[in-house]
Amino acid sequence: MSYGRIVMIWWYWALLGFAFIGVEIITLGGLGNFYFLFFGTAALLVSVVVWLGLAEAAWSQWVLFAILGVVSLLALKRILQRNITPKEQDKTNVDSLLGEIATVLEDIPSQAAGKAELHGSTWTACNADDSLLRKGQRTQVIRVDALTLWIKAESHVKEEPHVG
Repeated sequence: MSYGRIVMIWWYWALLGFAFIGVEIITLGGLGNFYFLFFGTAALLVSVVVWLGLAEAAWSQWVLFAILGVVSLLALKRILQRNITPKEQDKTNVDSLLGEIATVLEDIPSQAAGKAELHGSTWTACNADDSLLRKGQRTQVIRVDALTLWIKAESHVKEEPHVG
C-alpha cells in the first residue's frame, strides 16, 4: 500500500453507477433529462475499466468518468428523449368516441352539463341540442373536449363535420 495516493476500488464505481441509475428509476425520468442514467452508465463503464486494471490512478478514473458521462449525454440524450417522450400529435382513443351512442343519466337542459353513460363509464356531457335531453334518452356524441362529451339527441344529429 502506498501512502499519499488515493486508490479507487472498482466496486466504488459500480455502487456509484447503480446509485445514479436507481435515482433515475425512482424519479421515473421525471426530470426529463436522463442525466442520472448517463452518468450512472459512465460510472459502471469506469468500474469495468478499473476492474480490468486499465486505469489505476484516481485522477484518470475521474477524468474518464467525466468524459464518458458528457459524451454519452451529448450523443444520446436527444435520441432517448425523442423515442421515450410521448408526442403531442399522438391521437388518443377519445377520438374514436365521435358518433357513438351515449345514454343520458340525468335530465340535461339545452347548452348545460350533466352526466351520460358511454361504454359502461360515466362521463360529463354537455347538451349541444336546442331542447332538453331526458334521463334514459339515447344521444350521439358529436364532439369530445378533454373528458367532456358534447351530445345531441339521436334523431337530431345531422351529417355535419365537427372539430373538437
